[in-house]
Amino acid sequence: MNRIIYPLNIYVVWHPNFEFGKEIAQEIYSTFCRDYKNPLSRGIGIPVYFRFIKLEDNKPLNIDFKNAEKNAVVLLIDEHYYLDDDYREYTEEISKKINENNRIFPISLCHNAFGIGCNLTNLQFTNGIKFFDKDLNLQKNKHLIKSIKKIKTELLHDCSRLLLNFHPKQDDKEQQRIGSPVKLFLSHAKKDGEGTTLRFKKFIEENLKLDVFFDTVDIANGYNFAEQFEQQIKHSALVVFHTDEYSNREWCRREVLIAKKHKSPIVVVHSIVEGEKRAFPYLGNMPTTTVTGKEIIGFFKIVNLTLYQVLNNLYQNRLLDHYSDLYITDNNVIKVITSPPELFNFLDIKQFKKDLGDKKLTILYPDPPLGIEELNVLSDLDENVEFITPINL
Repeated sequence: MNRIIYPLNIYVVWHPNFEFGKEIAQEIYSTFCRDYKNPLSRGIGIPVYFRFIKLEDNKPLNIDFKNAEKNAVVLLIDEHYYLDDDYREYTEEISKKINENNRIFPISLCHNAFGIGCNLTNLQFTNGIKFFDKDLNLQKNKHLIKSIKKIKTELLHDCSRLLLNFHPKQDDKEQQRIGSPVKLFLSHAKKDGEGTTLRFKKFIEENLKLDVFFDTVDIANGYNFAEQFEQQIKHSALVVFHTDEYSNREWCRREVLIAKKHKSPIVVVHSIVEGEKRAFPYLGNMPTTTVTGKEIIGFFKIVNLTLYQVLNNLYQNRLLDHYSDLYITDNNVIKVITSPPELFNFLDIKQFKKDLGDKKLTILYPDPPLGIEELNVLSDLDENVEFITPINL
């Protein structure tokens, strides 16, 4: 029987004596696979494997790069890792297998980490003991939390680049400033959302290697702005700053509908103060966050959630395509969507069914399955369309 080759596997390597290795690794697992404290929760589902137990040769278990299309190896390099000859040898062995499909992402968790050698000299490290140019002491819980936030942000971006077959960050051209395949389209109402959006744009430009589209400054002169919006949103993640005036603005509503039409990742930042006379109905079925307390922490939350959605879309699309190839039959057509189904999907379903003939249409979406109450609504609209997840297969 054919088996699924996953689009991406992640391996986290740390020294058994590293005090915070397990905690950082578990946070990576929760981000990329699913919450380890709540295994039935919704998550991306990327397999994450740990390498920290020394075997008879004093090295962790070998990594088999043939078990996935692409592999990301995350090295949590602390003093114990840096000083252990067996771990250094293990790292050198891994580094020899690195290519465009298999990459190492080293994390510096001590001051010496950058000098470890092991063929990592030309790689760009994530500095896990600095946060906005301030030194972190991992013994302090608040500092450890900041380090983990930074690590997760970098890895979400790195894994998206890997799945998009984009070159490593160290190959970015300085004159380009941003060589990222991930672009954020900032959707906002100018009347009450422009200030926060501008500060968020500045935060990204000063601290992260991400590209942003902001209509006031990024529309080329002489070009049709409607066409530019369509092209930009089509290849971007839409970040909606949902203020009181947002749903009253025609172009704000259009931007959401364009993103849904093109299956772009969408994140909603709730900033309602007084309320809305009418909520825009198509702002549902997507993750949300808020900017409360310290604004810079809120901005990090937005970035992490958006990158999470980007990676989730990329990964689910590839994984579900593999499943559909295995289970498609002469009497059944399987179409893939990367988020839980909603009534908006029936626009696509109408097109799918035009050339279907007598074949049955199945919509495959990521686990976990929707509740029966939502599925009943979808079924009432068209009982001849089946909505399933891989676990149903």
